[in-house]
Amino acid sequence: MKAHRLVITFAAVASVAALIGAGAAATDGTPDWLDALNARSAALNERYGLGDDAGRRTLAAPGPEWLQALTARSDAMNREYGLGKYARQTARTSSTPDWLAALNARSVALNKQYGLGDYAPKP
Repeated sequence: MKAHRLVITFAAVASVAALIGAGAAATDGTPDWLDALNARSAALNERYGLGDDAGRRTLAAPGPEWLQALTARSDAMNREYGLGKYARQTARTSSTPDWLAALNARSVALNKQYGLGDYAPKP
């Protein structure tokens, strides 16, 4: 039963992926969601008399600036949470990084809560 469900799920995912790929190949490079967003914005501007104000612009496909923005955000978050090159110097009793210790603690708690792993019922 599980194998049958897995095959059906895989087939559905593959079909959706193929449709998305075919749709993306047929466009002019602008994603459908962006075209729809721009069309909605134009309709709302017309409805409310906002027009084509010089201060307003329609969205274009993302340029290289998104990577700079992502890097800046990542750097700021690393600084805020003391990660990466901003890691706080603490006296460690273990060589395990804090993030890994937290992940392991979460995993143990979830295994205990749902009866998995070492906490699974013994047959």
